[in-house]
Amino acid sequence: MLRISEVIELAMVTRKTVYNAINSGRLKYQLVDLDRRQVRMFREEDVFAAFPKASRHVTHEQEVKALREEVASLKFALAELKKAVEAMDPSVQVEMTRMKEKK
Repeated sequence: MLRISEVIELAMVTRKTVYNAINSGRLKYQLVDLDRRQVRMFREEDVFAAFPKASRHVTHEQEVKALREEVASLKFALAELKKAVEAMDPSVQVEMTRMKEKK
């Protein structure tokens, strides 16, 4: 079961769009007692039925795979930067100083 904020994220729509779908009857929900108050909860199938484009959304596994590839790419870039820094002449000391003001 999903909360409204999760529906918004999954369907990639605005909160207003979700409420419009609820009010028009396009998006079904169940009222669930949570912390002494009733909360609208949604089934994933109902979200996909109300917002068909959401079903084409990237799956969790695909997202994890893409993030792992990005991490590998960033690690490679970091290693290359380290090599470039080490390749610089270590005998030359570079120090940042303030320029003296002319009087």
